[in-house]
Amino acid sequence: MSALLEVNDVSVQFPAQSGPIRALDGVSIHVDPGETLALVGESGCGKSTLARAILGLVTPNSGSMRFRGAPLEPLGTPSRRALSSKLQMVFQDPDASLNPRLTIGASIAEPLELGAARVGRAERRERVVQLLSDVGLDAALVGRYPHELSGGQKQRVSIARALAVRPELIVCDEAISALDVSIQAQVLNLLVDLRERFSLAYLFISHDLRVVRHVSHRVAVMYLGQIVETGTTRDVFAEPRHPYTRALLAAAPSLNPNQPTLPARARGELPSPANPPSGCYFHTRCPEVFERCSREKPLLYPVRGGRGASRCFLSDERK
Repeated sequence: MSALLEVNDVSVQFPAQSGPIRALDGVSIHVDPGETLALVGESGCGKSTLARAILGLVTPNSGSMRFRGAPLEPLGTPSRRALSSKLQMVFQDPDASLNPRLTIGASIAEPLELGAARVGRAERRERVVQLLSDVGLDAALVGRYPHELSGGQKQRVSIARALAVRPELIVCDEAISALDVSIQAQVLNLLVDLRERFSLAYLFISHDLRVVRHVSHRVAVMYLGQIVETGTTRDVFAEPRHPYTRALLAAAPSLNPNQPTLPARARGELPSPANPPSGCYFHTRCPEVFERCSREKPLLYPVRGGRGASRCFLSDERK
C-alpha cells in the first residue's frame, strides 16, 4: 500500500540569539490511507512543529514531504492550494480556532465558500446541517456563537469544519487535552467513528498514552526533535524498546494491578533544543545509560521483525 503522507528526513530550525533551535532533527514518518498514526512525547519535543510543517505553516530547512506521491510545496503555491482540501487540522483550543464573531453555521460554511470546495448558498446550508449531524450536534446550534457552547461542543464544531472540505488526512494536535475526561471519551469515539465512515486518516498528536492506546494503529515516539521509537500500538505498549518510551509508560497512571513494572522514569527536565546533548539526546536522563551513549549518535535500528524501530544502542544487533 502506498503511503498517504510521507515525511522524509525533515529538519526545522528557528533562529535565536543563543544559536539555532533544532525543533525537528531529521524526522521521518508515514501515514497510510485510513490509518491513525499517534505521535507522542513531552511538551517541547517538536510534535506541533511537525504538524505545522505538514500543513505548510512552517517551512522546513531540509528534507521532503509528499502527499499521495506529490511534493508538499510551501503555503501559497498553486500545488499546495490544490491539496489544501485534502489536509486539515483540528487544534487543541477551539476558542482560538473559532471566530467569536461568526455563528456556528457561518464557521462551518466558511471553507465551503472558498477555493475548489466552493458551493452555492442552498447547498452550503444543507451541508452545514449534515456536518452538525455527523459530529453529533443539533441543527438548532447553527445560529449560536462559540461562547454559547460547551468546550466539547466547540471541539465538535472544529471537527465539522475540518470535515467540510472532505479531507483525506486530519492532523489532530492535542485535540482533546483541553476537555474534561468524560468529554474526551466522547470525542475520541466520534473521531474513530468518523474515520471508519469517511475513510479518514489521522496524525494524532498527544502526550496522553492512555488515549493513544485506544485510537491508533501505530505509534511514533518523539524526543527532542527526533523519532526515537516506532511500531504498532500493540507492540509499543506490550514491549517498548526505547528507554524513553518505557519512561513515558511508567509515568502514565494505571489502575491495572497486573501491569508489568517498568524501569524508572526519566530523570530531570527536557534539555534545550538550542543545545542538545552529545551522542544520544536522551542519555542525560536515561535510567539505562552506558558509556557509549554519550559518545555516539544512535540510528533508528529495526526491531520486531522489521515492524518497528528504536533509536537506542540496546536495539543495535551489531553491538
